[in-house]
Amino acid sequence: YHLVGILCGLAIYNFNIINLTFPLALYKKLLNETPDLSDLKELSPLVWKSMQSLLEYQESDFEEVFGLTFEVTRNVYGESKTIELKPNGSNIPMTLENKKEYVDLYVDYVFNKSVEKKFKNFQAGFMRVCGGRVMKLFKPHELMAVIVGNEDYNWEEFEQNAEYKNGYVANDATIRMFWDVFHHELTEQEKKKFLLFLTGSDRIPIQGMKGIKIYIQPVQDDNCLPVAHVCAGLLDLPRYSSQGKLRYKLMQAIQQTHGFSLV
Repeated sequence: YHLVGILCGLAIYNFNIINLTFPLALYKKLLNETPDLSDLKELSPLVWKSMQSLLEYQESDFEEVFGLTFEVTRNVYGESKTIELKPNGSNIPMTLENKKEYVDLYVDYVFNKSVEKKFKNFQAGFMRVCGGRVMKLFKPHELMAVIVGNEDYNWEEFEQNAEYKNGYVANDATIRMFWDVFHHELTEQEKKKFLLFLTGSDRIPIQGMKGIKIYIQPVQDDNCLPVAHVCAGLLDLPRYSSQGKLRYKLMQAIQQTHGFSLV
């Protein structure tokens, strides 16, 4: 957990996007904010709905309907374990009067007590890289976006930010074919796959599309597939003889980004 915390910190420090889908509650805790019942909805919608049902039920037969005490049952390495939410909780029934306390203690257990040791190690690793006053500038959702990116795509701006090298220019026939295919023949999902192919992530940094730079350089052999140099945002794009061939080769490239398929 300490190591994962360091990796998350390094992602921020180096402006890298990593696909770690932690809930927003984790980022609240990193910023010393307290997770609440709304965070439980993201973590476990079914449990959140159950807690909401408890709070909304106002009938006098509350204890008979729910029959709960101040304890929870957890599966720990294949064994069922009962944890009291407060001292002697197993003998304290939940009633209309104390149900809010039960829910608050449950939320506190889920987000704090049950993960206390693990989170402290994660937090220590994260703060080892990103500790300091700069953290106070962030809100939880902003800190989350810095690490995992966002999906505010602007593909026209993506083209506007492109730079061309070693003989390519913006009005080169191959470049115009490439952007025509990209904008008009690729679906939104295929454009995201191209972004994954080019940068290693299908999400964009918190700065928006201006945070992604694509460099395109020519390759003479049009039998080759386009090749992405991920660390540099560099695309080797052969001078294809037709737009149809360019689209075919590009689709081959972006569909084969995992495993030991075509390279």
